[in-house]
Amino acid sequence: SRSSKEDTDSVYTDLVGKAKDSQPLYSKSDDSLGVIFWTALLVPSDADQLRKDHPILTSVAEDKFIPLEGFRDPGPSLEEEGYFIPKEREETQTIIKQENPPEQLKVVSQPSKEDEVSNLKNFAYREEAGRDVTVYVFDSGANKDHSEWTSQTGTKKWIFPGSRNDPRYTIDDSETDKTEDSHGSCVYSMAVGPRFGTAKNANVVIVKHAIFNKKNPDDPDEEDTVESATLDGMASILADVKDSKLQNKTVVNLSFGLTSALEVASRDKVYDLIKELLANDVVVVTSSGNERDEDTGDRSEVDDYPALFRKDLQNLIVVGATNNEGETWSESQGGDLLDLSGPGEEILCARATGKGVTVQSGTSFALTAKSATASVSGLAAYFLSLPELSERLKRRGKTAQNVKNLILEKAYPRVDGEIKVLYNGEKSDLKT
Repeated sequence: SRSSKEDTDSVYTDLVGKAKDSQPLYSKSDDSLGVIFWTALLVPSDADQLRKDHPILTSVAEDKFIPLEGFRDPGPSLEEEGYFIPKEREETQTIIKQENPPEQLKVVSQPSKEDEVSNLKNFAYREEAGRDVTVYVFDSGANKDHSEWTSQTGTKKWIFPGSRNDPRYTIDDSETDKTEDSHGSCVYSMAVGPRFGTAKNANVVIVKHAIFNKKNPDDPDEEDTVESATLDGMASILADVKDSKLQNKTVVNLSFGLTSALEVASRDKVYDLIKELLANDVVVVTSSGNERDEDTGDRSEVDDYPALFRKDLQNLIVVGATNNEGETWSESQGGDLLDLSGPGEEILCARATGKGVTVQSGTSFALTAKSATASVSGLAAYFLSLPELSERLKRRGKTAQNVKNLILEKAYPRVDGEIKVLYNGEKSDLKT
């Protein structure tokens, strides 16, 4: 919890003294939130003693392995309230028409539900397409050999969260995506890729979820992470936004889910970090989940984090999945916390290896069910890049709310009685 320097120094000194085999500590802190977490290798009796000796500690708990299957698939004057004053100038608006796009992109610029996607011949978007806006993709990495990476015009950066001091594992910190379902590569391409993305000119920061090579031969599954690595990833995003002064021009894509069995203290810290991102005028988009049982209807509503945080964090954007006709995908979760949906059934996106494409389904991007979230994250970056929207969107302390309001204002159902589906406000041409 937030405490005095004397209190935190006392905890630090005690941890150093108790750390097994003199293993170094790992921690993350923030100017607003204070110390977010420490990790240290302790014996159980020392952990119990820490709880007793330091009441400032919210929790002392095992840094548990968690499966990466959880990935899933969105007034006042500006001088007083905003970050800048826009210059008076004539704005020219150049519309680009992407010919023969993947079907899911036609949905994004589908002008009305009467204009069926199958009858549209292109994807329409403004040339800004996310320029000078940064999208953080917290996922399994990206495929740097794919044209979705090599032809993307924005700047690119990698962040590798997680402690290197835990003897139970080593971290894969290569600039790759080694997941079998191409999760990170697919999500990246759906957000900012030149073929599949909705914000083709945005800058991107790949925050690679710490995927471990475990040293325990009895449990060799590599697609695991630990709770502290998730916290570290979120804290690293917040720190990078502040250090790079990216407030007001940033979107964070969270195409994964954290089970409700997550340690309460870890869950609360993720909540605090998302809340702080929103307060720093960062748009945060997460998936509703892909766990609905299409046979029984069980788990029809959102039941995992971060989406459950939407109960309290109203500016968090929660995204579900539909097919290209606007019908809710059979495994997409919904309920009162769902804000809108996007195409997420049998969509095309980049593979993790080689230069081909993969077919996916889901709220976070696809294949295991997960793309819609990434498309909405790209749409948020797209709107933030349009000059004529700057005055409306970029207000200190209100940017996340303003962008969400605009996305929901533009979105509309493609099928009567269904959820709203994203729309960028442009018009695809009809086939002749």
